[in-house]
Amino acid sequence: MKKEDLISKLAKSRADFLEIINRIPEADYEQPGVTGSWSVKDILVHLTRWEAEIIKLIWQVGKGIQPTTAHFDQFSVDDTNDRWYQESRDRSLKMVMSDFLGVRNQTIRRVKELSKVELTDPNRFSSLNGKPLWEWIAGDSIDHETEHGEEIKSWLTKKGLR
Repeated sequence: MKKEDLISKLAKSRADFLEIINRIPEADYEQPGVTGSWSVKDILVHLTRWEAEIIKLIWQVGKGIQPTTAHFDQFSVDDTNDRWYQESRDRSLKMVMSDFLGVRNQTIRRVKELSKVELTDPNRFSSLNGKPLWEWIAGDSIDHETEHGEEIKSWLTKKGLR
């Protein structure tokens, strides 16, 4: 994927997601049950944490450092998600939203710094196991946001807010 296309998709994905959540009354952001026991706020934390891992991954592979992100640690995805959920349960919605908005700006900034080869060559970074960096980025930002956006839309429909 071309850098310009990835940046455009990152911006569109975020705009589409914000359009979904902007329909939610603030009082409902912390209501559990959107997906499992998670609230919209919990989903925002979840999306932010995984995207922050991508930012760290971009930086580490760019410096030739073996990645230490959650993608490569010994914990399962479910264990990681649960740990992050527990760590963030008491964070204010204001802080969670600030982090959520800020992480995408950082992702786009990092993507802009990448060369075509760094972004698209599946063999550029041996630690990424033959997968081009853009796929890692899209998976934990655009695709992830789309997945959880659909869950939120379903929840909103059930609540009669859509």
